[in-house]
Amino acid sequence: MTSSSRAASPRSSRRQTLIKVAGELFHERAFDAVTTEMIGARAGVTGPALYRHFPSKQALLIAVLEDPLKDLLAHARETAAEVTDPRKALAAMIDYHVTRSLQNVPSTLVFLKNEHNVPEEERHRMRRMMRLYAEEWSALVERLRPDLSDAQNRVLTHAVFSMINSVPQFNSGLDVESVASTIRTAAVNALLVPAGTV
Repeated sequence: MTSSSRAASPRSSRRQTLIKVAGELFHERAFDAVTTEMIGARAGVTGPALYRHFPSKQALLIAVLEDPLKDLLAHARETAAEVTDPRKALAAMIDYHVTRSLQNVPSTLVFLKNEHNVPEEERHRMRRMMRLYAEEWSALVERLRPDLSDAQNRVLTHAVFSMINSVPQFNSGLDVESVASTIRTAAVNALLVPAGTV
């Protein structure tokens, strides 16, 4: 690791902390009810320090929404390109999505609650990323489930997304790894086991 990458690490880590905390607050409260002071207090920084990373509260909201989407899409594309077995590729995408959903409030939930606070251009860009991400999953499901129509494939894929994204909102009392394992299994079964075979 170079000295420059080491120097950049604390700033990157602080940025990710701010995104995580802001995502929680933007999901818990209305956008206008969340202040930079509240975000800073939960993240352990001063309100003004937040502006060293983001020029405005709206810019932070956009990062809360966009950064995780970019990450999920990049991982899905990389997995689809590198893992030749479609079942293993889909399992890897599921695992990554579940892990990210348990680490942070899913950006899609924050988006649904705060869409009206996002400028139109950014809103369209995020919706496009969501579609592209879903298409990576659907392409694998199509190879594994030729019995499904295109419409059934899309419905099933989005239903699994909703299931995974809802996990952080449910207090099961289980440890994180038990929750992750349960949801991974449910997602694989939902996508790959034909109806009437269970």
